[in-house]
Amino acid sequence: MRWRALCLPLVLALIAGCQGENSLSPTGVARTDRTVDPDRIAQETFVDYAKPPAAGGGLTVTTEASDFKFFYGGARWLSGGQVEYTIEGSQPISQANSAVTAGVSTIDGFVTARSFSLKNNTTQTNPCTGLPNTIEWVSIDGPGNILGSTSFCYYLATKEIIGFTVQLDKDEAWAIGSVQGTFDIQNIATHEFGHVAGLAHVGAPKDVCLTMYPYADYGEIQKRTLGLGDKLGMQRLYGSTDVSAGACGS
Repeated sequence: MRWRALCLPLVLALIAGCQGENSLSPTGVARTDRTVDPDRIAQETFVDYAKPPAAGGGLTVTTEASDFKFFYGGARWLSGGQVEYTIEGSQPISQANSAVTAGVSTIDGFVTARSFSLKNNTTQTNPCTGLPNTIEWVSIDGPGNILGSTSFCYYLATKEIIGFTVQLDKDEAWAIGSVQGTFDIQNIATHEFGHVAGLAHVGAPKDVCLTMYPYADYGEIQKRTLGLGDKLGMQRLYGSTDVSAGACGS
């Protein structure tokens, strides 16, 4: 069976933002000024590729690891109201957008500070783009390379996430459910929205059963539900209480 990878982020805009495992301490950022304007914002973009992983491995994993990582030392949504978003572009298959919102709902259940709502006529805007928070189906590079990307907007001073854009490549082989030779939309959407919430990739071989693990198999649905490490990361960010381990191997 061929494997494909959601690789580590290769594009970091404005500020390098990946913090080590199990840590909320600030990253070291070289600056010339001693203070930060509380209204100063930045945007990070993380691109996820599809390609075969390096040869080797062969590790069989049957339990969910406890690993997690954060962006920018723990960028997160702070307490507030509802975060509205739109879904743009033509669905690549029937019910694709329903599968996307199912992935959003999975993450939403752990982000206790805010809630996320699909509202295509929203007047809320992402401060980094001036446009609504958006999940969009777009042609990126044709099938077999980039699956999607996630950008989030945040305040530099407080590390508060305040906006996002998710792009999914509509030209990939998509399906709903475990179908050989295709990628499950909900599986990938949950992974991408994990980035929106503030989770970064984990990459150790033992992490293969986690939502934020950077590899996805054809027909895989493992990432539809958060693994132990994903849940522990959300607990650190948002105080969510579900830290149970689930089934591994789907």
